[in-house]
Amino acid sequence: MFDIRVFGNTYEEIKKNFIWPNDFDFVKQVNQNEGVALIFEGKQFTYQELRERSNAIEKFLKEIGVKGGDVVAGMLPQSPELVYSLLGTYKASAIFLSMSTLFGIDSIAYRVTHSNAKIIFADEDSLKEIKETGLKVITVSNGEGADYDFTSIGRETKSEYHGSKLDQPTHLFYTSGTTGQPKGVLLPRSWILGHLPAWQIAFDLAPRKGDVFITPSEWAWIGGLGDLLLPSLYYGTIVVVYSRKGRLNVNDLIDTMEENRVSGAFLVPTAIRIMKQLESEVRKRNLKIRAIMSGGEKVDPELISWVKNIMNADLNHIYGQTEVNLVICNSPVIMKVKPDFTGPECPGHRVSIVDGKGNELPPNQVGEIAVKTPDPSALLEYYRNEKATKEKIVNGWILTGDMGFMDEEGYIKFVGRKDDIIKSSAYRLSPLEIEEVIAKHPAVNQVAIVGIEDPLRGTIIAAFIVLKEGYEPNQRLEDDIKNFVKQRLAVYAYPRIIKFVKELPTTITGKIRRTDLREQLKKEIQKS
Repeated sequence: MFDIRVFGNTYEEIKKNFIWPNDFDFVKQVNQNEGVALIFEGKQFTYQELRERSNAIEKFLKEIGVKGGDVVAGMLPQSPELVYSLLGTYKASAIFLSMSTLFGIDSIAYRVTHSNAKIIFADEDSLKEIKETGLKVITVSNGEGADYDFTSIGRETKSEYHGSKLDQPTHLFYTSGTTGQPKGVLLPRSWILGHLPAWQIAFDLAPRKGDVFITPSEWAWIGGLGDLLLPSLYYGTIVVVYSRKGRLNVNDLIDTMEENRVSGAFLVPTAIRIMKQLESEVRKRNLKIRAIMSGGEKVDPELISWVKNIMNADLNHIYGQTEVNLVICNSPVIMKVKPDFTGPECPGHRVSIVDGKGNELPPNQVGEIAVKTPDPSALLEYYRNEKATKEKIVNGWILTGDMGFMDEEGYIKFVGRKDDIIKSSAYRLSPLEIEEVIAKHPAVNQVAIVGIEDPLRGTIIAAFIVLKEGYEPNQRLEDDIKNFVKQRLAVYAYPRIIKFVKELPTTITGKIRRTDLREQLKKEIQKS
């Protein structure tokens, strides 16, 4: 079993001695594990059950004609069945396509058509939309209109799986960009290996005896699946299945964490901020949480302090994206933590700041965060999109589209998305930098900054703000927030437009949808 702890006890030792293994096999390791693997609705599911149920899926897929390299789609909520179908697909040497249960017919149709998926695992709630695509469906129970169901597939003690090469195409995620259709990110068998160092570090040198993990993030996304579920299964730990419909109920999540003595969680910053609002409730609980891995948005230093003081846990920031994930990591257990920085490159990964031609930039100069290839986490290609693949990898560097800078010690600070940088009256402004300042105002609960076109200045800054309880929107408060930014950041960096809202729109994974806010404001300006 791969374990970074054999390389040393500190970040410096681990990085210096680090070597990627040549014989890594996720499926074989999970097959060898024993004990409880999943807890779902109070019931325990063992690694033996995972082994036998996925063996049956492997056999079934081969019987219906699925061959190595074919695409098998999965559109299931967090559930044991999702794990069975994923492992079974891997054992059949097919490619597993992850899809969210929140997708509508257009999103489903595009993905299964573009990928040429052969069959899909789904729940009954999605059956109607999926049947419109003409794709054959396997459901959890015998839903009306389903072609197959899990109960009829059963169990199988034997498997024909004998291993695979690290560069074998294995998993497919579709990611949405600012323009065009979603791109299919095709990952190799090594993608899980690439996640392991950051998983161990972000959970304070896990695994430890009795570890139990949880995430409310859908397993259809690389955060829920790659950051938490699959590494946790590789190391033979227990994962609490947290299946939900609709918005996250943080009170229920806290209940589940307490009941199952959860020691590690992957939570997006938005979920932690909601917990912070429920501080009195959190204080009452007997939580056993040791570390929280977080990413997808900026993790504020204030949030790190709150988690430490109130939950007695480490909030460890990680960084990556679907195309090359978990390449920057953090943990006070093995390294110095700089609260304003995401962290240094994770052992085994090479991360730098480059210009548009892939040339490395000196310390403290803002450029694009990039990851050197080859890298086990890196995409093989954008599926059936050679042009996009060539644009993504420049001079041997995978360009993330994220802007940042690196200090003299190798710590990287995320500044913002390349597309989000605001140019106003010749000034280049980072939305995150402005958000950090506004978030410190005593009246502000949440804030999102966007740039909006202006005939005079080119672009002006607009702030969407959710107020804390006890504060009401008014002109005096608006002026106070503007002055707050002028005094703490710069006189030119204040938002000329402030919109007070009840909530901010977020993606399925919890990121703020700045594009939606920008479009909303454009329409309002056009009407006026």
